[in-house]
Amino acid sequence: MAEQTKKAEDAPKTDKVLITFTKPWSRYSRGDIAGFSAEEAERLVKGKVAVKGTKLPATKADQEPEPKA
Repeated sequence: MAEQTKKAEDAPKTDKVLITFTKPWSRYSRGDIAGFSAEEAERLVKGKVAVKGTKLPATKADQEPEPKA
């Protein structure tokens, strides 16, 4: 009977890392947010296909122009 009442600790961990795609990849488009295993997320970030987190980095057009001296 104790076997039937498994604790949440016994459940396999499925921790996901949220990433935001910076360019199209597989079925994802720029700006899509998805969760992947830590290894897969790191591979996508290193491949410059995505960034960690839920926000896209600012583009040059979004940034304030630099003041001219």
